[in-house]
Amino acid sequence: MTVPVINWHMLMPELVIVLTFVIVMVFDLFKSIRKSVLAWVTIVGSAIALWASVEMLHAGVIGNEFNGMLRVDRFSMFFNIIFLVSTILVTLISINYLDRNDKRQGEYYVLILLATLGMMLMASGNELIVVFLGLELMSLSLYVLAGYFRSIQVSSEAGMKYLLLGAFASGFFLYGIALIYGGAGTTSIPEIASELEAGGKSPLMLAGMFLLIVGFGFKVALVPFHQWAPDVYEGAPTPIAAFISAGPKAAGFAAFLRIFTGALESLQPEWIVVVVILAALTMTVGNVIATAQSNIKRMLAYSSVAHAGYVLVGLAAANKDGISSAMLYLFIYCVMNIGAFAAVILARTEDGENLRIADYAGLGFRKPLLALFMTIMLLSLAGFPPTAGFVGKFYVFRSAVDAGHTWLVVVAAINTAISAFYYLRVVVTMYMKEPEEELDFHAYPSLLVFALLLVTIGVVLIGVLPSYFLAPAQISTQFF
Repeated sequence: MTVPVINWHMLMPELVIVLTFVIVMVFDLFKSIRKSVLAWVTIVGSAIALWASVEMLHAGVIGNEFNGMLRVDRFSMFFNIIFLVSTILVTLISINYLDRNDKRQGEYYVLILLATLGMMLMASGNELIVVFLGLELMSLSLYVLAGYFRSIQVSSEAGMKYLLLGAFASGFFLYGIALIYGGAGTTSIPEIASELEAGGKSPLMLAGMFLLIVGFGFKVALVPFHQWAPDVYEGAPTPIAAFISAGPKAAGFAAFLRIFTGALESLQPEWIVVVVILAALTMTVGNVIATAQSNIKRMLAYSSVAHAGYVLVGLAAANKDGISSAMLYLFIYCVMNIGAFAAVILARTEDGENLRIADYAGLGFRKPLLALFMTIMLLSLAGFPPTAGFVGKFYVFRSAVDAGHTWLVVVAAINTAISAFYYLRVVVTMYMKEPEEELDFHAYPSLLVFALLLVTIGVVLIGVLPSYFLAPAQISTQFF
């Protein structure tokens, strides 16, 4: 057995996250160090890893490490950027959210970093077992974070429900890997593709493919595997709900793309049919149920389900334009969804979070800056120009039409109109309704406002200059 020669420079973003994780753990041992320092260490480490990922993306670095188990290329670097941007933004909005006297903040940031590392392994995994390990590292961290407020019943229930349904989904995923191994005799993504081309489609491979779709469906909250999402989003700490809705969803789609356009490309006619059906179901169910929600976190949860359906519209094209548009949409979605949850945190009062949509009545005049941030995020989620949300939907829909899925785009357009109803309902409530009672709002936390300002600039900038953000996604698909 030969020891593989590893080019550690190729794994720089992952190594930086591991080092940051160790530093946070060590600093947490010292009582003299303020807990907010741990957050800044997390932000700085993630920013360095982000810089390394951007440099590697532009340089076009490509290679296989650990005997081909990890694939380092522009595709993985693009998704690393999504994960790390999500981590930085979520950490920023967590600093003022967490109790300054909470001694468990070290655990909080360590788990965020571990989840980020798991996402990065999912995007780089060139072997089904590595993808599974990344998936579990991410998922186990998120289960604990969802139930972070153990003394609050709804938070404990969110963590437990996420754990039980997540374990159930992992079983499907692992069984799918086992069946594919039985059909191909390997778990290496390139070797599976070669076996499929040489040996044709076997029942084992088809069964394994469907089980993988079920596993991914749970992880990214596709209908009918979405039941955990509203309860987990509602019960989890709001920054963690934002985190779950962003980075992990992108990681699930990254692994899906790596496996289905790599290992299972020969089964494309079969899995495209499933993707198209799931896209239509996910968009419709998510948007229709969201219209009936009175709790803003549950509304954003069903909105998140619907946006997963929009991503599938791009994947249904199954070509480079469709994949690049889906990748851009994921980046845009992560930024604007974290922004929406950050605005929810900004609307906190002395009595806690205002989660009823009715509590936002009159906010446009009592808290104009908050209302402005919330309005921009909601308009972007609805897909109004000139926001980033409009750009994302435009490219996704165009790629699907070019691939011949016109009816699916019609369904998506109808769902976009439905989504405008419940997004604009919040805007109307803020600007055109009188409050039921006077609420004592917190003063604006500077870091939270700074995070929202960054997100707002990003949402507007992408909407005005979309080509600068689409180009990196397009060059990231050249290896498919």
